[in-house]
Amino acid sequence: MSHGTPLQESTSDDRRLLHFTMKITDRLATKNFFCNILGMKILRHEEMDSGCAAQCNGDFESPWSKTMAGYGHENSFFVFELNYNYDVEGYEYGNDFSSVTINNRQAVSNARQFLDKKFIEVDNKQSIIIRSPDGHRFILFDQDVYPGDDPVQCLSLNVSNLKTSIDYYTRLLKMKINENESNNNHVKLYYGLKTNQKSKVKTKSGFLVDNQCQLELIELKQPIDRGTGYGRKAFCCATNDVELIQNMIEKEGYNILIPVMELGDLLDFNKDKVVILSDPDGHEICFVGEENYFKACETDPDAEKKFYKGLENKPDDPNKYLIGEDESSKRQDKQ
Repeated sequence: MSHGTPLQESTSDDRRLLHFTMKITDRLATKNFFCNILGMKILRHEEMDSGCAAQCNGDFESPWSKTMAGYGHENSFFVFELNYNYDVEGYEYGNDFSSVTINNRQAVSNARQFLDKKFIEVDNKQSIIIRSPDGHRFILFDQDVYPGDDPVQCLSLNVSNLKTSIDYYTRLLKMKINENESNNNHVKLYYGLKTNQKSKVKTKSGFLVDNQCQLELIELKQPIDRGTGYGRKAFCCATNDVELIQNMIEKEGYNILIPVMELGDLLDFNKDKVVILSDPDGHEICFVGEENYFKACETDPDAEKKFYKGLENKPDDPNKYLIGEDESSKRQDKQ
């Protein structure tokens, strides 16, 4: 597969929907939900002393942790970035997030057997709709995927105007429409190829292209309120594309939340190049250069040990606030 040059963007087949970030308030309860109910594994865990320059944890200056959870390696499976801000007790969740759809019979069985009934919305023979400890909705279908395929089928977000959003994601970000699973009220978008056959086509760096998790946009026909508990979806692309995407979005008059920057340690020569966009409803989008990110997202065999070690960090901050992310509640404003 060809990759972009400074004069030409890569094709949509060279991109992948990597993960979705969720702000969480109880790490152990969330870990138990993702691992014991959904059946995922902890792939990586990191503890940070201060806020992320790319605002991965939101617009907070406090220490935070990042836990990656999924059904398999990040180069082939859609995963979840679970972000915990030490100085935040809670968030206001808006109407921006709709659900995540997963095909996994064991997860359905786990939910029926072990999940507290207060987290179950609907339970029928074919599926069960449940909520995470922080209220994120998961739709679980009582069916399995082919061995080695990703059970996570779809990330669903709400939008105020479907036509405007379709134009943004297809014309500007080069996503494709799954016509068989779309109508006037919602659309399913994807990168790569959607096939019924087992396919292992990969990008040059090694990210799986085919049969990715889809992005569903659902029209609410009302303003989208993202609250303070909003998430962020991340895509990988050829590194040369990152600046090209920024230039194109700026030319079209849409918002760039964080211009192209590099993430990594001071002495890290393989920094991740990223740009953070904001779609017409304010949904955050990260594009990261795949060549270096492929190395950064390797599964850590000690991830679960690091997670439990992180639980021992319980700073007693007198400035801890209940609902986060406004100018009066940032850590630096209190010092």
